[in-house]
Amino acid sequence: MSLTQAQVDKFTEELKSMLRVETKSRKIKKLDHGFYKGLVEVLTSLRFEADGYLHSNDITNYIKVNERIKNIESDFKAFFEKRFEKIAVLSIYDIGLDLIELLTPEERDFLTKLHVGMQDEFNRILQKTEEKKTEMAPETAPANEVIVPQHESKSQIKEDATRAQNMVPVRITEDQPPIAQPDRNYYLRSNDIIYLNESFANLLIKRGSAVRINI
Repeated sequence: MSLTQAQVDKFTEELKSMLRVETKSRKIKKLDHGFYKGLVEVLTSLRFEADGYLHSNDITNYIKVNERIKNIESDFKAFFEKRFEKIAVLSIYDIGLDLIELLTPEERDFLTKLHVGMQDEFNRILQKTEEKKTEMAPETAPANEVIVPQHESKSQIKEDATRAQNMVPVRITEDQPPIAQPDRNYYLRSNDIIYLNESFANLLIKRGSAVRINI
């Protein structure tokens, strides 16, 4: 479905505005989650319009529309280079929820891939092998079950029991970028079933990134 001229004009101005923001600021600014989909819709609509002019032998308007497409692509290339350069730099460091909230789903995927790659390279250089931590599924790890090593003190046993009671099972609804938490960094994928700290689980549930599992 073709967009109206007003819709195309609105997005074109928005793109130019975002390019100015990214050029002037060193920090990542919040971007509408539908920004990239909007770009694709605009370019698809303009290409459809250009094809119509070509088939009707209206070469003048065909050239005008194609010129506009090139201008939008040029502006987007400049915007992309500025914004994704910042994201690439930030991928080196631990990633917090404050950064994630500023990014679109496409950017989160990009950040995740880079961050994981950076961590893998870091460990490779140090010849460091990290033991894989396996999360137990609800059916094999009841929430109230605490395995206590023989050498633990009574106070430690009580602390572990309290911590276990505060863990809740959830199902992750979509791939998540790395999320830094006090205990460790989490790499969560769609349909993962995992026990999480209740406050962390509630945050993901509120964002629609997880659903609580009733057992």
